[in-house]
Amino acid sequence: MITARWTGLDEAVRNAQSLGEDIAREEVLEKALVDVGKPLRDEIVRVTPRSNQAPHVADTFIVKVSKEERSEGRSTVLVGPSAARGSVGFVAGFLEFGTSHMSARPLIRPTWDAWRAGYSKALADEIRRHYERVVRKYTRRASR
Repeated sequence: MITARWTGLDEAVRNAQSLGEDIAREEVLEKALVDVGKPLRDEIVRVTPRSNQAPHVADTFIVKVSKEERSEGRSTVLVGPSAARGSVGFVAGFLEFGTSHMSARPLIRPTWDAWRAGYSKALADEIRRHYERVVRKYTRRASR
């Protein structure tokens, strides 16, 4: 059980509002989404074929918060190849969907399909862990 002491009602209201603002900014949700996305990225990297030449497409996969979605008030985490200029990550799309000269060799979608069964529980566990961290932070601050 988490407890805290406040010297007055004003201080209690300020602390409760502070906790609400952190959660409203989706700090908890975004961090949980990133933490849950990392094992998916690791599995995609594991199944991605590697060529005899470096750099490899597998080395370009990242997990990041979508800035566009954040600006719309939503929390979305992207798992995929880096879009950095000069990155070989652009090849992942050709592997996934194929070209007019090469049939598709999907690796991202099959990995997601196999992985998503445990996604909801993993996400709920991470959200709980990050939420409890924020609550502990504010209760420590409130008890000072």
